[in-house]
Amino acid sequence: MASEAVVSFLVERLGDLLIKEAQLLHGVHDQFRWIQRELDSMRCFLKEADSKQKEDAGVKNWVAQIREVSYDAKDVIEIFIYSQRRSRGFVGRVKRYIYILSELRTRHKVAQQIKKIKLDISDISRRRITYGITNINLVEASSSSQSLQEHRRLSTALEDSEVVGLQDEVNQVRKQLMTWGPRRRVISIFGMGGLGKTTLAKKVYHDVKKQFDCHAFIYLSQQFSIKDILMRIIKCLTSRSQEVIEQLNLEELSTMLHGDLKEKRYLVVIDDIWSIEAWEKLNLILPAGMKGSRVMLTTRFEEVASHASGHPHKMRFLTYNEGRELFMKKIFPGEDPLIACPLELEKIGRKILAKCGDLPLAILVLGGLLARKDKTECAWSKVLESIPESSKQCLDILALSYWDLPRYLKPCFLYFGLFPEDYEISSGKLIRLWIAEGFIRQKGNKLMEDAAEDYLEELVSRSMIQIAKKRSNGSIHKYRIHDLLRELSISEARENNFFVVHNDNDSSSSSTSVRRLAFYRNIVGYETKNHSIKNIRSILYFFDSNVDVLKLPNTTSKLLRVMNVELEKFSTVSIPKEVGEFVHLKFLEFSSKYRFRSIPPSIGNLSSLQTLKVLEDSEMVNLPNTIWNLKELRHLHAYSHIEGRPHLSNLRNLQTLRLRAGSWIEEGLGKLTNLRKLRIFGDVSSYHDTLPYCIEKLRNLRSLKLTSWRPIPPFMPFTHHLDLYKIYLCGSIKKLQELPPNLVQLHLYGSELEQDVISTLEKLQHLKILRLYLGSYLSTRMICSPGGFPRLELLELSQLPLEEWIVEEGAMKSLKSVELSYMSELNSVPKRVRALVKRN
Repeated sequence: MASEAVVSFLVERLGDLLIKEAQLLHGVHDQFRWIQRELDSMRCFLKEADSKQKEDAGVKNWVAQIREVSYDAKDVIEIFIYSQRRSRGFVGRVKRYIYILSELRTRHKVAQQIKKIKLDISDISRRRITYGITNINLVEASSSSQSLQEHRRLSTALEDSEVVGLQDEVNQVRKQLMTWGPRRRVISIFGMGGLGKTTLAKKVYHDVKKQFDCHAFIYLSQQFSIKDILMRIIKCLTSRSQEVIEQLNLEELSTMLHGDLKEKRYLVVIDDIWSIEAWEKLNLILPAGMKGSRVMLTTRFEEVASHASGHPHKMRFLTYNEGRELFMKKIFPGEDPLIACPLELEKIGRKILAKCGDLPLAILVLGGLLARKDKTECAWSKVLESIPESSKQCLDILALSYWDLPRYLKPCFLYFGLFPEDYEISSGKLIRLWIAEGFIRQKGNKLMEDAAEDYLEELVSRSMIQIAKKRSNGSIHKYRIHDLLRELSISEARENNFFVVHNDNDSSSSSTSVRRLAFYRNIVGYETKNHSIKNIRSILYFFDSNVDVLKLPNTTSKLLRVMNVELEKFSTVSIPKEVGEFVHLKFLEFSSKYRFRSIPPSIGNLSSLQTLKVLEDSEMVNLPNTIWNLKELRHLHAYSHIEGRPHLSNLRNLQTLRLRAGSWIEEGLGKLTNLRKLRIFGDVSSYHDTLPYCIEKLRNLRSLKLTSWRPIPPFMPFTHHLDLYKIYLCGSIKKLQELPPNLVQLHLYGSELEQDVISTLEKLQHLKILRLYLGSYLSTRMICSPGGFPRLELLELSQLPLEEWIVEEGAMKSLKSVELSYMSELNSVPKRVRALVKRN
């Protein structure tokens, strides 16, 4: 269960607060320290209690009381800190008297609350003996000591092992898909959750997609919008910009899609359709045509599959030998699965495997659990004993692997359940959220962001989450979670008051002490429902419908740490001046473009803020200069100007900076040596002398993007930027200086480069993606020499005056795709790359 992990997390946070806020806690520090120590000692008994609470209602109640008193203690200390911070803002003699009276009232109230908590703790301690709960060893079978390289090795092994037992099915589905016929054909795959439908569909899709003019893989949630699906398909299948697509209504989108696909052979995969009605709606928007197009769908329901196609493919369970191979590959990655298992573990291994019911997801997850256990009979026997004897259900296996997670990973895993079904979660955003929530602790000189990446890779290697997309440098860009594991996370979170998911049809819980809320639908009138929001720490909005004006919540909680707003369409956002009262707020992000009525100066009071993302749709609203007060800020995303004189040197913790060009470039950009991502919009030509010097100082950069309508100052050599893998430049630069040695991705627009630049670029040993847009390359001739571009996989050429393109033998050996758009002057495409060309 999650109780031990939740209480451990709360106790650790209490300890952190007592250290960090010692000065503010003067007079009550010792009493809070006593509470923290008592709760810490109780934590030692929670692992045994967690294992007993399913069978014993009394123990379950005891565990819940520890959890709630831990929440109460954290609430009291944070409210006290909040009141102290506010009172220190009082000035003047009259307000001094008000402050003294307020201080006396606050301390009296806190004293009463502490007294009650102490009584509750004493009572809980007595009842522990009654329930026969004893101390157990807290040492965990955790993999925290594993190196990053080991995590990556296991992740790679997972990707390779997932297709075990699927090759025959891949061949069958591929044959159905590729059997020629001019009419559009639908191929459907069905089977229960966890059988590998998505894995099969993705494998076939990647095998055959190059044989179609255009292709798209779309994940579907149970509650979907036809307009949203249309937009996603158009975005995948055509070169239309997101801005153009968003302006169209449903009828216009449908007309556009039919027009674009009328003369094309397309492949569309729709993953996880839940009803015949859903298929009927989707079927209408996909043009029939006579070009041999194909639609592939996956579903859990045979009636849906049969309705969509005449001969649906039924996913089978794995055979014993296939299941054993997958199991052993997961436990012993990189070894021969036939001989990897020691003989003394064979018998126990067979019994454990039998519990998985030949279900691939259960095998992967349970294999991931055993991969981190000692390879001894004792360790494996304990795992076998912990699997319920009476059930072979997949959720029991998944729950077992959840319980086995080290406690620092449990809240991180549960957090995935806050996101909508089939949601692809950005790794960067997830890491920022985890840090804001306090899940990641500083260890030595290691950045919390790097520690969080290790956590993600461990969850992947345990098969608890899945990789959705990778970046060009091989790092993970997006993750997703299987539906069954999401169900598990929501169930565990609800039981432990960790979070509640709210939509139009479900409020999930009647608890008055829930800490986190996720909204998927309308939020109007939510405060009048079952939940009290005075204790809310985190609110996450995910809207798929239009909201003309979004008002932030009128919550009584002053302890809010996280506010995340995601809206698929443009909206006007009203940020009230009271936002400055949320002094504990660490994360404020609007993950789309909005029109802000105003951004109040009080935002500068958010002294704990780590992430601020306010991407403005216009230049009408400036950010107040109080932004420079936010010394804890690690990530700042904004299109706006910042008013007044800049004080960028205050923001030494910044790792991500996305801002419109301004005098702040001269006032300390070069001192932000922790920066990993830098994006500047606007005229940078005014900083001809300072910008190159500042960028040269930023040795930890990983990504650089400059978008300027005037010339970009010439850079200094990037010799020392060993981590810089991605560069995007929009603006005239005339000549490229020495580029980073490990550059993987380069985008150029309006650069006005001549022919000799190709001889420079083709020497980049790690370059995988090269995109040359309008005005980036002025020559009419391009020659790619033997041995040039050794690792280039994707080349895009758009609106260039190129007439002759020569690819000599031995050049571009790794090339997989060439995208050409509006290249009307090009006489012919070189024979060596002709088969890879995709024209828009």
